[in-house]
Amino acid sequence: MEGIRDSLLLIPLYLPLAIPYAITGQMVGLKDWEIVLWSALIYAGSAQLACLSALAAGAGLMELLIITLMANARHGFISLGIAPYLQGVTCRALPLVGFTLATSSVGLLPAKVARGGNLQVYALSVQISQWAQWVLFTLLGVWLGPMVPTAWTPVLGFAVPAAFLGLVAPLVRENLGSGLTVALVAAALGLGLTVFWPPQVCAIAGALGGAAAGILLPERGSRG
Repeated sequence: MEGIRDSLLLIPLYLPLAIPYAITGQMVGLKDWEIVLWSALIYAGSAQLACLSALAAGAGLMELLIITLMANARHGFISLGIAPYLQGVTCRALPLVGFTLATSSVGLLPAKVARGGNLQVYALSVQISQWAQWVLFTLLGVWLGPMVPTAWTPVLGFAVPAAFLGLVAPLVRENLGSGLTVALVAAALGLGLTVFWPPQVCAIAGALGGAAAGILLPERGSRG
């Protein structure tokens, strides 16, 4: 019950992402069952949104694979971060814990260890509940899709980049100097290289350039 309760606190995160994802999927030509299957089997909101944006721009299979790999690479670092806290999780439960791993797990699981109690039951309940939210909100978006007025299409088209801006903004504010530098490097590469390369390739180059800039910059004290 504790895990389910904590997962419900994340509804404001999943709801505004899953519904535009489903409607955008319909806009780019995916079938309803394909949209829901992506959410059920991939369960990676940012990767799904990025792939839809690339599909709309005419990306091919290889570009989609690269985008998915880059968008999901964070899960490797998340796994490394929470691994020391998973000693009480059995080997049989680890694959399910790994599949339902989410960015929020970085904060939720260590906090549960500090409070005490059965981490395995908590991890499975909080993460499976989040997965169920993502799939159910995707279904809601598929149902709402045909009701969306045509005039709203440009607004929904901006939902994907807006979602990423919302995820990046807090990180930039946390360390304003280095955050702005990373954002400017990524933007300059992503926009400037469109003179030579397709936009979806430039987005990848911009992301890699911004990440490299973040690694090279010295850490400074965060604001607040």
